[in-house]
Amino acid sequence: MDWNDIRFILAIANYGTLHEAAAHLKVNHSTVWRRIQSLEKSFATQIFLVDRNGYTLTKAGEGVIEHARAMAANMDAIERVISGQNKELKGLIKLTAPAVFANGVLPKLIKEFRSIHPAINFELHVDGTALSLEKREADIAFRFTNNVPDDVIAHELGLSSWSLMISKELYQGKKLTLDELKEWPLIGYVDFQTPAAQWFDAMFHESAKVISCNDVSHALSCAREGLGVALLPISHESSLTTVYTLPSQFNIRGWLISHKDLRTSAKIKTFWDFILNKHKENNIIDLAVSSLSDTR
Repeated sequence: MDWNDIRFILAIANYGTLHEAAAHLKVNHSTVWRRIQSLEKSFATQIFLVDRNGYTLTKAGEGVIEHARAMAANMDAIERVISGQNKELKGLIKLTAPAVFANGVLPKLIKEFRSIHPAINFELHVDGTALSLEKREADIAFRFTNNVPDDVIAHELGLSSWSLMISKELYQGKKLTLDELKEWPLIGYVDFQTPAAQWFDAMFHESAKVISCNDVSHALSCAREGLGVALLPISHESSLTTVYTLPSQFNIRGWLISHKDLRTSAKIKTFWDFILNKHKENNIIDLAVSSLSDTR
């Protein structure tokens, strides 16, 4: 067996179907099928049961997969350690960031950074909260969270507070209670699990939503068009009025995060330091939020 054998077993176990495993491995699904058939023949043991719903592990397969996942974790660690020793200021940096960063402040910062280090390129995944730093699916993450994992290096960028806002055209200047707002058109969220969004879902769970969005930039655009009341992380917007400000317990912290093993990589450290220096000049969260308000 070699590492590629383990990768194929893991892909089938994790994704459950040939097509999804093949997409993850970036090979044809028939290649995955042939590889698994060949492995089971060489083992003289069936690893997977197959039905129309996909692949499930046999009892023998469950024993194999436990060790396979340990091997995968070790291979990821080896790759991180080797990458961490790279002293060259060239190559790819994989970033993940919520839309509030990716749509506004990050492109400008990357442009300025590349004017100094043109041999460094970037891959940007918007709202990739599921991307793993441990598996090097991302090298650096900009994230909003109040729970930072132990195996990362992290620098806090600041706090984001939330308000319920409505277009001045739709709003008539009347002071509204939360119960009264339940009768107004609302802009909701989907697949968006900040503490503030969870509060909004609980408060307005019985109220109809005119539209639901999966990021704040789209919710802001909908609010500007007068579609309804939106939960937004901004304190001022010329076309909107704040009708309720959430208590500070719903604030969420913004972070710059990378894996500990990558802190000695020259390109990662150089970009990390560049971001922190820019943050000292102008708070990056404030810039990101401001860019939301400035976008038309």
